[in-house]
Amino acid sequence: MTFLTFRRKLTLISRALFSQRHFSLLQREGKIIEDRSSIFVLAFDLITITTGLAMFCSTFTPNAVSRLPFIAYIGLILILLIVAYVLKLFINEVYAGLFDRDKERTTINQYKFIFMTDFSVLLFPMLILTHYSGLRAVYYLIAVVFVALFAVWIYRMLKINSMSGHRFHFFLYFCTLEILPWVLFLKVLLNI
Repeated sequence: MTFLTFRRKLTLISRALFSQRHFSLLQREGKIIEDRSSIFVLAFDLITITTGLAMFCSTFTPNAVSRLPFIAYIGLILILLIVAYVLKLFINEVYAGLFDRDKERTTINQYKFIFMTDFSVLLFPMLILTHYSGLRAVYYLIAVVFVALFAVWIYRMLKINSMSGHRFHFFLYFCTLEILPWVLFLKVLLNI
């Protein structure tokens, strides 16, 4: 029975980024981030994205990877991702408090979680294909999938913002709290 509930939640999560109806169903069932199964989904997301980043870096920037043992490099990427995720949740709390966005805070966090999960679920088979076939062209497919999901996520974030709040506040939020941390993350990752 637990497996069926988990499977249903995962199905809702995978469709919620694209469909407002599925997102509403997911919200009606309870906050997905506070659910017991969300920690396992988040662990899967982080491990899959870490593996993808490590494979990408070892393929395209082998000099950066060769400075550390590969397992240490994977551990470093995982630690950086966990720190970035927790830091972004904390900064989102600060943003919600400063700009009176408490209503939207939970929705924004849920969409971040859904985006990561959708990307990880799609990334996993592509990583297996890349590893066993050695085709570098799969990385371009991964980039297309990432950009498409990212565009849908931005659209959802803009819809949340258009309901209430100023566009300038959203622009500040998006540039400084969503884009800048990932740019810094990649800079640290490539300069190790």
